Amino acid sequence: MRLNITFSPMTLVLACIPLAALHAEETAAPTPELEPVTSLVTHKLFLRSGYGPDETRLGEDRRSFFSLRYEPSYRWYSPEQRWAKWEAFGRLWLNYDTDPNALQDTEGNSDSQSSRRHAYAEAREFYVRRNLLGDDPRFSLTFGRQRFSDRFGIWWDDSLEALRLDYNDTFASGFVAVGEKFYYYNSDDNRLDPRDKKIRYLMAEYAWRWHADHWLGARLLHEDDYSGSSRADRQDFDGLRYGVFLRGDTRQLTSLISDYHLEVAALDGDLETTQSNGLRTSGDKTGWAVVADIGKRFDTLPWTPRIALTAGITDRPDDSGNDGFNLNRIQSDRRNDPLSYSSRLVSNLVGVNLSNLAFYGVALETQPTDRTALDVRLSDLRLRNSTAQLPLRVTSTEGEAPGGRSSHLGQALDINHYWRMFPLAYDGKRVQLNTLTSLSYFRAGSALEIGDDYQLTLGITLSY
Repeated sequence: MRLNITFSPMTLVLACIPLAALHAEETAAPTPELEPVTSLVTHKLFLRSGYGPDETRLGEDRRSFFSLRYEPSYRWYSPEQRWAKWEAFGRLWLNYDTDPNALQDTEGNSDSQSSRRHAYAEAREFYVRRNLLGDDPRFSLTFGRQRFSDRFGIWWDDSLEALRLDYNDTFASGFVAVGEKFYYYNSDDNRLDPRDKKIRYLMAEYAWRWHADHWLGARLLHEDDYSGSSRADRQDFDGLRYGVFLRGDTRQLTSLISDYHLEVAALDGDLETTQSNGLRTSGDKTGWAVVADIGKRFDTLPWTPRIALTAGITDRPDDSGNDGFNLNRIQSDRRNDPLSYSSRLVSNLVGVNLSNLAFYGVALETQPTDRTALDVRLSDLRLRNSTAQLPLRVTSTEGEAPGGRSSHLGQALDINHYWRMFPLAYDGKRVQLNTLTSLSYFRAGSALEIGDDYQLTLGITLSY
């Protein structure tokens, strides 16, 4: 049997009316919007324990140490987080250390922090930021105590009171800032060390992305020490630090290397020195330093190993120790890696002042799993001038070999294991846990009379 069914035009129109009405209802239904975010509170808990030389000074007696730090932070937005015109931020340290070398190697000047004992609180950052200057999302202005940092720490790695203008675009970024330290804002030691008082800083940086994942830039740091003569502050430097940097990921251009980072810095200015008898002398101070890191990652091999070469060299200073490149009070030898863990330029155990120094290191970095890293690094350190000042922290000047007959400072071996937990969602926030276990060994060279040294540390960080 064959059925012959026909529809008139009017029947088809009437049949489509319910579907059209249903589609109109779905279109007209309001889309739920997320509640505007006007403030954020985050929490971090740091725990660090280990065994090593007292105050991380080579040659000192070894002892166990422990550090516990709670770091809450608060961020406020107006009118809301998306396209906020105004932003306020505050970050607090609540810290307990059993020994100065238990301090977290994350930021700040180690010399100023080592004078603090046991429990203390510090207002680490507090500032107000004006975004969308002139309704342009590329510009922002920040006023208050804020942190400055770069990858190797040799330009700036500290928090200080400053006025900072930032520029961020797709192909360029930079900032200009003027700042000065007034207090430590610390419950145990609030007044500035004489070496930190009355120093104005002018900082500037510009980076240009000349190719995908490749940056070329310049940095400038002007230091104006107007503190005057003081036996507690024997050296006052007025001058300029300037240089260029290159960094990038080359995997799209060549298979020879995967990534590179080069820093070239120079120093030029006047140095006034107060002698032990109170007399004050002045003279020119010049110097330069070069730091480079080149790596090759093998993505197709198990554990995706990366072989890296890190090297650095400074000018050869004179015997007085007043000439040549060196790090100032807001700089450090700390390597900052926001995607992984922070370490020191040469070794977690061996902190160096980038002066009178030549070093090179070979590293093997592996990733056994997606969220773990196992790295081994071997470094060799030498003096540029065997009769000039040492760039290492040792027990005393007695640690130097008599007559300075050798330039070999020694070798450092570091083994680091880093683990990062997969983030968990709890109460609308992300919970993150990571651990870092480090073993460092220093084999003293013929330029030192101290024996070999080692340090073992365990660090745990919980953020919420």
